[in-house]
Amino acid sequence: MCSNEPSLDLASRLGSVIDEVAAAADAAAASGDGPSDEEVAARLAAAWALIAEADPKLAERTARY
Repeated sequence: MCSNEPSLDLASRLGSVIDEVAAAADAAAASGDGPSDEEVAARLAAAWALIAEADPKLAERTARY
């Protein structure tokens, strides 16, 4: 197993979450009917969870802002 394989998996998952948020925004722009605030918040929370997993120190620092 390659030592950076977990990082690649995390990057891939984060990329997927970002793509989902972008797709929802594109669909909303095309239809004029956007996702609910709760849906956007849930998708952004999923992205943030992946970022925090990748860099816990960053998550720790930004919680203070």
